[in-house]
Amino acid sequence: MRSLHIAAAMVAAQVAPVALVGGPAPVHAQQVQRLPLAPIPPKGEPVAPFFEGWYRNDDGTFTFSFGYFNLNTREVIEIPIGPDNFIEPAEFDGVQPTHFPVRPRRDRGVFSVTVPASYGDGEQRVVWTITSNGVTYPVPARVFAPALQLDYGPRAMGSIPPLVRFDPEGEAGQHVQGVWGEPRTARVGEPLTLHLWTEEVSVRDPEDLVNQAVDVEVSWFKHQGPAAPVEFEPWQITVEGGTGETMTAATFSEPGEYVLRARVDNWDANDSAGGDQCCWSNAYVRVTVTP
Repeated sequence: MRSLHIAAAMVAAQVAPVALVGGPAPVHAQQVQRLPLAPIPPKGEPVAPFFEGWYRNDDGTFTFSFGYFNLNTREVIEIPIGPDNFIEPAEFDGVQPTHFPVRPRRDRGVFSVTVPASYGDGEQRVVWTITSNGVTYPVPARVFAPALQLDYGPRAMGSIPPLVRFDPEGEAGQHVQGVWGEPRTARVGEPLTLHLWTEEVSVRDPEDLVNQAVDVEVSWFKHQGPAAPVEFEPWQITVEGGTGETMTAATFSEPGEYVLRARVDNWDANDSAGGDQCCWSNAYVRVTVTP
């Protein structure tokens, strides 16, 4: 119980101060209070958006990385893009998730926004706002504190995010920006086969036997779509040695427009972990599902 309370306190400490950068936090966000040792209920809690940090790109632009924390342990939250789930300026709206599961509750680098070089002034912001279970949390992203600057370079033991492709001869994606596959179509109840090709490209010291040929794991999630479950079989796949082809089948229970996301990570390496903002790549695909 205490660990859950501490987790909630960490969210409050991280989200609320950032929101204050753009002005006072909404009153309804400030009213979320609980006695110090009270257990967190498994349902009825909000989702908190997170600004993970910013990247400086070679072309002068900047990329903002976003994630979230679903404070519930048993309530999956669905928030369509609109007044309860939006990004400002509006030109960046539409890439954020609408599905917030309890596995994982805290997910980092789920999507990114790349902004022009002019955002280097540190004043212009991209704000993601979520309202859920009566609580509104806005989180602004901007180029400012060096402590929030992320980098693309290898970690201490050489880890960098794996490459990922939807076609073995196609474009490769890497990092939080990832890659988008060609749009697909499917029918309700009929499995849609999804292929991904992964390539582990970390550069290891030849004497580092522990991290040689690290496995890569592919995990599939519904990123956007109707408030209906999507079944992945399997939803997680381990690629031994990090390089190879994977296949999963996605089955939809309702028609509509979906975005699916695969997270491709090498977290078996001892210098790679989500909490360290490394090392994974995203892969997205739009799916139109008909009855």
